[in-house]
Amino acid sequence: MGLLNTIGIGRSGMKVASYGIEVTAQNVTNAESEGYVRRTLSSETRMPRQLKRGAYLGQGVTTATVRRSIDRFITERHMDSVGQESQSRTAFQNLEVLEANFSEGEISGLSDQFDAFFDSLTELTLEPSDLGLRKGVVESGKDLATAINRASTAVEDNVRRVEERLTDEMAGINDILGEISSLNKQITDGDAITGPGDILDQRDAALGELVEKIGGSLEYKSSGQVNLYLGGHAVIQDIHSRDFSISGATGSKAVSLSLDGATIDVTDILGGELGGLIAAREVSQTAGADLDTFTQDFADAFNLQHSLGFDGTGASGGDFFTYGGTAPGASVEVDSALVDDVELIAAAGAPSAAVGDGDNLEALRDVEDASLFTAGTQNAREFISSIYSDIGTSVKSFSIDQRTEAATLDDLSSLHNAMSGVDLDEEAVKLIQYQASYQAAARIVTTADELLDTLMRM
Repeated sequence: MGLLNTIGIGRSGMKVASYGIEVTAQNVTNAESEGYVRRTLSSETRMPRQLKRGAYLGQGVTTATVRRSIDRFITERHMDSVGQESQSRTAFQNLEVLEANFSEGEISGLSDQFDAFFDSLTELTLEPSDLGLRKGVVESGKDLATAINRASTAVEDNVRRVEERLTDEMAGINDILGEISSLNKQITDGDAITGPGDILDQRDAALGELVEKIGGSLEYKSSGQVNLYLGGHAVIQDIHSRDFSISGATGSKAVSLSLDGATIDVTDILGGELGGLIAAREVSQTAGADLDTFTQDFADAFNLQHSLGFDGTGASGGDFFTYGGTAPGASVEVDSALVDDVELIAAAGAPSAAVGDGDNLEALRDVEDASLFTAGTQNAREFISSIYSDIGTSVKSFSIDQRTEAATLDDLSSLHNAMSGVDLDEEAVKLIQYQASYQAAARIVTTADELLDTLMRM
């Protein structure tokens, strides 16, 4: 029995070494596979057998488990960081495009066209009856209206693009949730470390993709399952998951999460790309509302003063600007009657004023400095600058957040890779070690077999 037991011990060593080579081969071949977590073989001594006199003899070695080299805390924190970086990056990239339409110093920009319009009024005061100068005022007014239209359209387009992307993302996000739910059903035992490694890798890769889209907070459980929460609401819990949907009119589309046969609005608690898109939409809509406020209040004040003057025929002035009630910024324009007949500019201060009277022009120029906005604390030029400033501040804030989150993500990715990534040099050393172990165990079997053969011939 002694030599047969020795053969069994050698065989157990060969078996464990063979498993070690297999695990090492899996690591080496998946070194560049996205989401792969390094495997480590652990072994333990088999239960000894007791001899009649009370002594114990070993029975060799056995495989304890194949472990995934993963730290739950680091993985959870890494996943959280993925969502946070994605949110700030998406918002920054989206608003950076919008900011380009509000850059001060551009010839076609709103600020410069506003200044050019009032410069044309100043030039007209030199010779109010000059048709060429009157035409210049109308053309400058048209350029100002076009600049407002362009800025408003940029805001509307940005909101539209955001909501189109939100809608497009829904199906993909629900597909990922379905995939995670299906994979979780296959994880029936073990845990995040000793469970079915390939399935856990697939599940965690899908989770990484999901949190990049929606953010959220992860919780790894001892069973190997994982929970994902969004503002306290469970999106994934064990083998169960909830779907997302989007509804509402353009400009107010909301994202909802299914909940016990109903839905709950999660628009304001989304993270990841979707949260970044929502944040960008909010900034864009605020800018759009401010542009509409500027258009309406400025046009109304200018029109009111224009109506107090008199045109070249002695008639009271009409509206200089016109706009639609629902979208003033996108629809503002110079009144068509003025475009057709520049004599209708109400420059004079009285119906019987002499040719060349420009008393009302001075009052029209004063509209530029009138405190019409923010409860009478800002004039039109200051209000335009505040719109630009608010957008620029938001872009800068998200840019800082993105850089900060990217640095944090880099640090966590380094920690995660150090723990879970494959080091080919380390695997090469292990391969040599397992090869040597296998050869040594095989030598034990060969030696015991030779001794047994000798014994049998005696």
